[in-house]
Amino acid sequence: MDLFTIEPNDSSDSSVGVTRLNSMRVSVRTTPPEEVYAVEAEYAGVTIPLTRNEYNGTYYGTFDLTHIPYGPYTLKVTAYDRYGEASTVQRLVHRYAPPTMWVVSPRPYTPITRDTPIIARCVGAPPYSCLKFSVTVSSQFRKAETLNAVQSTIRGAMELTLPPLSPPLQSGEVLKIRLRSENPGGGVLSLPASYGTYAPAYYVEESPKLSVVQRAPGAIVDFDATRILFLDHYYQLGVVDRATELVTYIGELQLPNQNTRTEDYGALTPSGVVMQSWNGYLFAWANGVFSRTERRGWIDAVNGDSLLWMTPDEDRINLLTLTTDVDTTFHLRPGTTSPFQADIAASGDIYYSTHEEPSIRGPGELRLGNHPGYLQRPITDGTNVAGRWWNGAVCSSYLYTADGQEVFLGDSRQGDAAGLLVHAGYTAFLKSDGAANQVWVRTPAGDLHQLSDLPTPSRFDQQRLRIGHDGISDTGEVVFLNDGKRYIGRPGEDPEEISSELGHARWFDGGWYVTLGNTLFEVATGGGTTGDGAAAAEGMAGRPFMERWEEELELLLTAPLAADTAEPPAPDPSDPEAAPGTFEDFEAPLSGDLAGAGALGDPPPAAMGCSAGRSAAGQNEGSRGAAALASALVGLTLARRGRRRC
Repeated sequence: MDLFTIEPNDSSDSSVGVTRLNSMRVSVRTTPPEEVYAVEAEYAGVTIPLTRNEYNGTYYGTFDLTHIPYGPYTLKVTAYDRYGEASTVQRLVHRYAPPTMWVVSPRPYTPITRDTPIIARCVGAPPYSCLKFSVTVSSQFRKAETLNAVQSTIRGAMELTLPPLSPPLQSGEVLKIRLRSENPGGGVLSLPASYGTYAPAYYVEESPKLSVVQRAPGAIVDFDATRILFLDHYYQLGVVDRATELVTYIGELQLPNQNTRTEDYGALTPSGVVMQSWNGYLFAWANGVFSRTERRGWIDAVNGDSLLWMTPDEDRINLLTLTTDVDTTFHLRPGTTSPFQADIAASGDIYYSTHEEPSIRGPGELRLGNHPGYLQRPITDGTNVAGRWWNGAVCSSYLYTADGQEVFLGDSRQGDAAGLLVHAGYTAFLKSDGAANQVWVRTPAGDLHQLSDLPTPSRFDQQRLRIGHDGISDTGEVVFLNDGKRYIGRPGEDPEEISSELGHARWFDGGWYVTLGNTLFEVATGGGTTGDGAAAAEGMAGRPFMERWEEELELLLTAPLAADTAEPPAPDPSDPEAAPGTFEDFEAPLSGDLAGAGALGDPPPAAMGCSAGRSAAGQNEGSRGAAALASALVGLTLARRGRRRC
């Protein structure tokens, strides 16, 4: 009788079997087959007959392991010939529960400092303990560093506290933490797995100008005066009542995988929540009712309870009223090959553009501008409207005032579709000085001020569903990013550095705020600091709410059962968002806003609001890898259906 096989076998040792499921299939080939009368198998005191496969002559059968305790047992297979003579072979097979491995500290999505300990733990299922447990830490600034764990004081467990890393952690660093252990037969369990597994990122931020206002049980997607919208590491979407700290979970999204090139983004609305899933589904929660409709497409703009979304083929643009769930056709363009981009004013007026037309279209028959090249996303604050045209060499920005003036703002040479900010009569724009894009602002009175004078290109801190609105204050202060850092620019002053570029900054309720991971920070400006550094988990200034959730939260990384291993569908290769626009690994620079699943990163925080651009803002703001650099050199970024845009 030949050696038999079992399925699954998680062992690298051919003489030992390891199965981690609730059933075990046994297959055996007998020699010579014509003399075999019957074959049976015994495991853990249970004997089953094996059935002959007439096609290939093997015998097979399946054990139900549901009620068999974990541990090593001898699997014995016996073949009988027609005279009753028996032949037996046997093998040691472990019924094995993969260990539970998790990062004890830091908690998922919690910003940390260089002094925050990294503690990981592995606990085996009796009678097994963890074997050769190790932790690997890497980031965009460091190669993988692996340390082996030692036996814990907890029975059956191993624990590892990483010593200070070399080089030390630094602001702007996004950590990738990988856990690894061995099973009794020598097979390896590695989490997150090399494919199809999602895990949160760990952010390093030490700015003394950031103080904690509030935390959520997951990555913050949006916030307003009374609520926080978040997405946790199980991809559960929830809302926090900021006054009472009551958490309402409103639905579960599908986990992305490492091939995902699109991202999740969403917004709070007066009646609830809207959310765009990476796989193309739209979600809405209005007046306490959550629905995943059969709507497939992409949200382009939101303001109040009005939402513009486009079908997957982008031929139809619909206007959805969230409170009534009434969906009407706003714009039809069959067979189009260019992007649609829009902004919705608080009044409900819609301004939009396509590459096929030279003018911004507004309410009624309004047409603004008529310039050569591709027209980019228009932005409005309800009074003024601004837009950009790409002519193949530069992006030219124009402002249209309430009194009908067209004002040329300037040209920028590097590609950035989200290159305008409009708020309270102020307009911020990018303008090239011949070597790099600089940040400028125009006041309501028409005065122009250059806010940056840096050797490397600056860009705005933009975010989907708030493109053109977050980074400018009521008095014309402008937030921008440059060389991995975040600045506030003011007329007549040097830019003030406030943090790394991780997360997203927003002017709100008379002050500047930064969302990073699960934390909402307030910015101390004008020379003020928060004292102990922004991300010291227990010693932050401000008011760190919701600590009890963090104390209870542990990221459990366990090997999935067979029923859990189905992977979400890979994105359509023809979808332009599947093209490189987010980072693919941790060797390239990462952004706290666009940490995609391919880098085991954070669900990208988004914010409520005024405008969105699936194509315009899909680029990774922190990515300066080869693909992004090549794109910047020619002033282009990838757009839907391969169209170029600035």
